[in-house]
Amino acid sequence: MMRRGFRAILLAAAILSASAIPAHAQAIGSIFGKVTDASGGVLPGVTVTVTGEALQQPLTAVTSENGTYQFPSVPIGTFTVSFELASFKKAVRPNVVISTGFNAGVDQ
Repeated sequence: MMRRGFRAILLAAAILSASAIPAHAQAIGSIFGKVTDASGGVLPGVTVTVTGEALQQPLTAVTSENGTYQFPSVPIGTFTVSFELASFKKAVRPNVVISTGFNAGVDQ
C-alpha cells in the first residue's frame, strides 16, 4: 500500500514538472532577419543589437555571410533592434513586440 502511494506521488511530480516545461518555453519568442543594402545585396558582418526593458543586458549578434541573423530566445516585451556596419548609417527599428511564442522577422 505504501508503495502505491509513493508511486502516485512520483507520478504527480512527473506530471507537474513536465507541464511546467512547456509553459516556460512558451514565454519567449524570437527575432530573426536578413540585412541587405539598397540594391538588395546581402550584408555580412553587420552588428545587430536588441535592447528592451525585459532584458538584463542587450542581445548582440553579427550577420552571417548570407546577411542573416537570429535571436532564438527573446523574452516577451517590446524591443528596439539596431543595425550597425562601418561606412553605413546606423538603422534602428523601434517597437518590435514579442508575445508568447511569436517569431518576429525584422529585415533591414
